[in-house]
Amino acid sequence: MKIKSIQKLKQFGIYHNHTNTDAKDFGKYNLFYGWNGSGKSTLSGVFRCIENKTNSEKFPSSELTVAIDGGTLITQANIAYADLNIYTFNQDFIDENISWNSVVKSILLVDKAKIEERERLEKLNKAQKSDSEAYSKETEEIKKLDIAISKFGTDSARHIKTSLQSIDTKDRYYLNYDKRKLEAFIAENLESIKTDDTLLDEDKIIELTNAAKPDQKSPISFTSQTINQETFSKAKERLEDLLKTSVVSRTIQRLVEHSSIKSWVEIGLELHKRHDTDECEFCGNRITEERTKQLEAHFNDDYKAFQSRLVNANSWLEGQYIQAPVLPAESDFYEEFKKEYIEACAALERATEDLNEEISVWHTILKKKTGNPLETELTVEVINDSSIKAFNNSMTAIRQIVGKHNHKSENFKEETDKAKKQLELHYATREVKSFDYLGKKKEVINRTSTNDTLKATMANRNAEIRSLEDSLSNEGLGADQFNESLHKFLGRSELTLRFSTAKKGYEILRNDSVPVEGNLSEGEKTAIAFVYFITKLKENDNKMENTIVVVDDPVSSFDSNHLFHAYSFLRSNCHKAMQLFVFTHNFTYFKLIRDWFEGVNRNRKRKNPPKDPNAFFYTIEATTAVPRKSTFKDADSSLVNYNSEYHYIFSNLHAYKDNSALSRDEAFLTANLARKLLESFFSFKFPKHRSDIAQLMNCGLNGCEITDEATKEKIYRFINKYSHSAVIEINEDSSENLLGESQNVIGDIFTWLQEVDEVHYNEMLEVVA
Repeated sequence: MKIKSIQKLKQFGIYHNHTNTDAKDFGKYNLFYGWNGSGKSTLSGVFRCIENKTNSEKFPSSELTVAIDGGTLITQANIAYADLNIYTFNQDFIDENISWNSVVKSILLVDKAKIEERERLEKLNKAQKSDSEAYSKETEEIKKLDIAISKFGTDSARHIKTSLQSIDTKDRYYLNYDKRKLEAFIAENLESIKTDDTLLDEDKIIELTNAAKPDQKSPISFTSQTINQETFSKAKERLEDLLKTSVVSRTIQRLVEHSSIKSWVEIGLELHKRHDTDECEFCGNRITEERTKQLEAHFNDDYKAFQSRLVNANSWLEGQYIQAPVLPAESDFYEEFKKEYIEACAALERATEDLNEEISVWHTILKKKTGNPLETELTVEVINDSSIKAFNNSMTAIRQIVGKHNHKSENFKEETDKAKKQLELHYATREVKSFDYLGKKKEVINRTSTNDTLKATMANRNAEIRSLEDSLSNEGLGADQFNESLHKFLGRSELTLRFSTAKKGYEILRNDSVPVEGNLSEGEKTAIAFVYFITKLKENDNKMENTIVVVDDPVSSFDSNHLFHAYSFLRSNCHKAMQLFVFTHNFTYFKLIRDWFEGVNRNRKRKNPPKDPNAFFYTIEATTAVPRKSTFKDADSSLVNYNSEYHYIFSNLHAYKDNSALSRDEAFLTANLARKLLESFFSFKFPKHRSDIAQLMNCGLNGCEITDEATKEKIYRFINKYSHSAVIEINEDSSENLLGESQNVIGDIFTWLQEVDEVHYNEMLEVVA
């Protein structure tokens, strides 16, 4: 796979917040140009991190996003699982592999004579790669599953905490409820959570939520009553006996047939006796003695005695109506008992009404008997047993509810904790089943076990691979190939590498005998390091076609001869690389690589059909304001098209000449460009003074009429102060002066160049136009 783009770099050294907005996606060949300090080495460190599958130790809080072909992204979160065959040459590589005072790490090359062992090694490496990819992929999937499970724990704990904390904000257990507590709770209640029995309906949740509230109430006093069926059975027997009883009397038929008249006459007869009169108060006529005797015969003593029994029975029956008991107020109960209590009270009220209605029927029949004691055909029905049971059951329900209320009051904390635990069990079960927590945990265990088995297989295979590599390795071959390349590179053979069994690496010798012990020029060090890197690319029979190669400034200390060697050495060894990235600050080296890459693009255009370019050019640019920030973007056409750095600087500075305003960054940049331009121009014109900018500028003033001493001094002070200042100015006016002076000075510089060499100036304008 190839690297497509670097989409984001955040807090990665000088790259504070780089995005890929101004840069094309990478191709097979990629060339970066930037001055020293712009961030080339830092950018190469991104590739080094991917190679080592670790985040940057220098910038531990950095973030990165690197796009790979196929849509995959490498970030700081998954860089450990990056699977790119990438080799990076930069200072970190040199520091890790070469000790200039002692030894160079071993190079392992394969002896091509051992064909069978080589084929076996290739087969094992192929299997190892396949299993390694599978292991890494599965490890990543298991990690994702673990992350999802961990997130489930955090989210579910927060949900449960919110649900239960709203009931009681003082309960510290739920106030600090977290993933750790949830996982412990699930482990303790695993068997219960596996079933659906712990899941509650909405009514039960409301009931338990009320039960868990921290508002304690006082106990309730209540005395219940019950009704005995036997009492009503005996009453029925006595009442039926009374209804069937009659008395012997000489009845007056009209009074028998009309009970109301009978009652009226009976009362009237008693009143006449009491007032000792025989005159009818109603009609005023005299009541005859014979009529009085007839009436007295009808209402004799037995009749009166029986009548008295009926009246007493009536009074007793009135006392049998069920009186509603004094019940506790609904507000006295805990909230979770109120609904049940209201239902029990309503049932009691219905049962009481039903019983009293049946007693009322008895009462009506008794009144009818009292009105006509001689009536013997009256009967009563038994009181319904279901009504009595309904009454007693309602009383029992109320008594039990009161009992539950009082039990909670006496054991308040225990009961509220029990309600909370039941709710916690419900919420935990719901979360576990919704996420399939137990299934995913089991999946992690099973997949981890399988992956561990694969890891053990890979470890065993790796031991065999190491054994074969030891058999196939030829350290002398590694040294011979390195020395041959180094001698070609340097153009001389005085430096060689020799393998040391004791040091398990290569000693650097001068004239094949004397250890250098650090006595190397910077150019020699860079040459050894670069040749060593190129040789390492072939280690373990690595295929260049499958390799991403990153090279950071391999010419920093070379003279021009070594510069061309570095170019040709890189091209001859890395032109087949799957992808190549080159970073440099040296314009000549940039031009060599640029021309190579441009040739590749031209050849692709000549194809039939033409192919798109696969070589791209970028510039790395840093701001001059503090703190400095860097980014990379597509190279300007001037950098790609011009044949010298002088052309590039002239073009860039001239572009600012006519700007109406400059930003602070642009002002500082123009100061640096101006110094480089003037040094290059006057060094060519006056080579005897090329080491002293002041003398060069003095020489340049000779014969000038427009540019005078004052203008020259202004330009000199400007480029010295703002391009090579040794300290950061703390005077707030400094940057304001820079902004105000930049454009005037730029104009003065080009006026001066034109005055010194008008032909050169005009031709440069034509070139950069």
